[in-house]
Amino acid sequence: MKPSCQIIRPRRSRRQGTLQPAIAFALLVVGAAIGLVLNSLWKDSATVELRNAAEAAALAAAGEYLNDALLAPLVDPELQIELAKLRAAEVAFSNRVAGQPVELDLSPEGDIQFGTRLYNHENNDSVFIATHENPDVVEVRATRLRSHGNPLWFFFSGVTGRAEADAQAIVEVAFENLIDHFQPTPSALVPCLPLAILASDPQGKRTDTWAYAIEQRHGQDFFRFDETTRQVIEEPDGIPEIELKSVPLNSSSLAGNVHLLEFANDLGEMQLISQIAKGLTADDLRLLQGRLPAQDRFDTTGSGNITTPVQMALEAQIGQPRLCLLYPSAEELNVPGWARLICQGVVAIRVLQVLPEGNESATVIVQPTVMTTKTAVLARFLEEDPGDFFTKPEEKLFVPNRFVYKIFLNK
Repeated sequence: MKPSCQIIRPRRSRRQGTLQPAIAFALLVVGAAIGLVLNSLWKDSATVELRNAAEAAALAAAGEYLNDALLAPLVDPELQIELAKLRAAEVAFSNRVAGQPVELDLSPEGDIQFGTRLYNHENNDSVFIATHENPDVVEVRATRLRSHGNPLWFFFSGVTGRAEADAQAIVEVAFENLIDHFQPTPSALVPCLPLAILASDPQGKRTDTWAYAIEQRHGQDFFRFDETTRQVIEEPDGIPEIELKSVPLNSSSLAGNVHLLEFANDLGEMQLISQIAKGLTADDLRLLQGRLPAQDRFDTTGSGNITTPVQMALEAQIGQPRLCLLYPSAEELNVPGWARLICQGVVAIRVLQVLPEGNESATVIVQPTVMTTKTAVLARFLEEDPGDFFTKPEEKLFVPNRFVYKIFLNK
């Protein structure tokens, strides 16, 4: 008799049918949670991109507004602001947020506003006032709004139930010219030529001074600098020029109206050429506590000779905006061509032409320009005691520098 075989079949659990909906619901919850997290990260990333685009646009608007047209006798502020807005819109459009270019509204009440910020120091509050009369602030608003028809679209709308969201960034950039001094940093040298121009003549006889040629606008107007081609063109631009004349070797430097300055360079050609090309380091300014005063008086040695190698270095700077000093007085030293200068005041110039003259002298034609530099230290940000060398901030009467500005993010 053969043994019987019994097949045992697994018993189907009655719970299997009840677990499947629970698992499906759990997966749906987890998927929704993941979708919410990813949507949130997507929105945060887009907001950061919007802010970066708004910052770039605001900085571009301020930089475009601060140009040489501000020095022309007839300034059209409305045109200046419109050109600045166009530049801001171009820069914003070159930035992408969530894969799409950023578009700014250029209308009068749109996304780019020039104005000023009024401060209430009693309650530490401030308010932005839109104005086109001597603005010192530009505000840019970059948005992706449902109300504007350009919301931020989500990828997981089916899971989270949200297809779109709003995102915006408001950036304010300020530009000021109440400057106390210039201070180099490891990443930025002071863009100053080791050069000083005769400021004025107390007797009123000389016509080769900065005051006569530039401030009183008696200088000739033969050249203009084309920002597009970066070339000097022989045609007037409404901005006067001044001819800087050095003196021949072995002659009195007081006959000229320009001096090369001794900024830890011993007035040697190689050091001067390096400073002309690169600017001033903290070591160059060590005798001035590492800073270049914008308004304080200081004395230094100068040379009225501009030799051929230095002329070539200056020629290489044609068209470039650079700082330089003014000197109201000079005293001749025993070394031929050298003088002791009292320097006071910083201006911005653009070299237009360098004309070699006899016996290692030259005529350098320059005109004022408007420039910005990160190395400028504004008067309202002064906190530390300047020491005995400089005038204390509370004892100064700061004068706006119409040639030099600092641009910075205000918020």
